[in-house]
Amino acid sequence: MFLSFDTIKITTYIAFAHKQVSEEENDNADYLKRLDEDNLSLLGLVGIKDPCHPGAKKAVEDCQHARVNVKMITGDNVFTVRAIATECGILKPNQDLSSGAVVEGEEFRNYTHEVRMENVERIRVMARSSPFDKLLMVQCLKLKGHVVAVTGDGTNDAPALKEVDIGLSMGIQGNEVAKESSDIVILDDNFSSVATVLRWGRCVYTNVHKFIQFQLTVNVAALVINFVAAVSAGEVPVTAV
Repeated sequence: MFLSFDTIKITTYIAFAHKQVSEEENDNADYLKRLDEDNLSLLGLVGIKDPCHPGAKKAVEDCQHARVNVKMITGDNVFTVRAIATECGILKPNQDLSSGAVVEGEEFRNYTHEVRMENVERIRVMARSSPFDKLLMVQCLKLKGHVVAVTGDGTNDAPALKEVDIGLSMGIQGNEVAKESSDIVILDDNFSSVATVLRWGRCVYTNVHKFIQFQLTVNVAALVINFVAAVSAGEVPVTAV
């Protein structure tokens, strides 16, 4: 089973610098507008990062332990996405761009059908992707015989949500188009809920399987006993009561 999800993570760096100017130049508004950015003294560098959700890495590990391969498909920069995927556990620290696990949407789009089908299972992260790239990956995975689930929150995710076996939309950030196109709505927009859905779904499936097995075993045994007894003794030992 393959599960792909979209992510938005922005890392911004702001540099602070200063430059000595004379008092006359400081009072001249036109000069300040034309102020050259050369010969600036760097004061410091500040990074603003949107961190991963605390339960994201654990949820990815739970999905991988349940034999679900997680893919990240997003429109962010390839280097930013690679760092996020490594932090979440989707990529291993030693996997680089040359390993084939990280591709850009344009590169994946320009593959031939044979090359795309050969590499689709190896790809773990797709950066700079479009909605068509996500749909194309879903179609390739289904042609490979996999059960595919996709998360989405926007109108552009609707084609992929309709194409997959299981579509999951966001209940808070997702719009009505995505919700209508999906099969499951995640009310808290938390990826860990996907692992919970997977756990409960498999639990229900296992319980139904055990119940059917028990009923068949009991019914077949009762029918065999009644048939043998009716043929040999002419009486039915097991009645409905």
